[in-house]
Amino acid sequence: MLIVLEGIDGSGKTTVARLVAEALGPDGAVPADKKEVGAVDPATAARAAALRDLVWSSPEAHGDTYGAAHWILLIASWYAGLARLRPELTDADTVTVMDGWYYRNIAKTLIREPLDPHWVESLFAPVPEPALTVLLDVDPEVARSRRGTFKDTELGRWDGFTGPPHEAFRDYQSVVRRALLRMAAERDWLVLVPHPDDPPEHTAAAVVAAVRTLRRTP
Repeated sequence: MLIVLEGIDGSGKTTVARLVAEALGPDGAVPADKKEVGAVDPATAARAAALRDLVWSSPEAHGDTYGAAHWILLIASWYAGLARLRPELTDADTVTVMDGWYYRNIAKTLIREPLDPHWVESLFAPVPEPALTVLLDVDPEVARSRRGTFKDTELGRWDGFTGPPHEAFRDYQSVVRRALLRMAAERDWLVLVPHPDDPPEHTAAAVVAAVRTLRRTP
């Protein structure tokens, strides 16, 4: 059973995912990193490392040279490989808690260039859908206040957002947020709106309750 925490940059996905995995640990839950392929042979590990570098390292260093279509194809290749190399993601007896899935990548790609949305989504057909996706709907201003520094990919620098970092982050993440809310409505995600003063443990408890309800549902 794959459980995914989704949201804009700075929404608390990583912290909440860790807390959820810890809370569900006695029930057989494990945290997972979407950038890891698990235990594989050396040749596969080397290929995975090369693709991982293309997806997550090169764009930060060299910019979006090849455009959004090239980037989303790389992302889709990574997730297709992940689905093949990590069978626990579709094992009904294992609860895997993931910090983000591919949805934000789709949102950011369609912001960057006017590609065919149906084509972009079709690239992820081999990738399993989570049993539960939880959108942490956090105001971009709140998310911004949590960040000390920003990556270009968090500021929308490739997408025409050229203002000062705090303004670019707010404006770009607002667009991403709207896209994720549309996905949530279309895909029937659980949407949580954490209060800025609430500790992440409160949000994690709500996710844990939803997971346990889902596991009891025949």
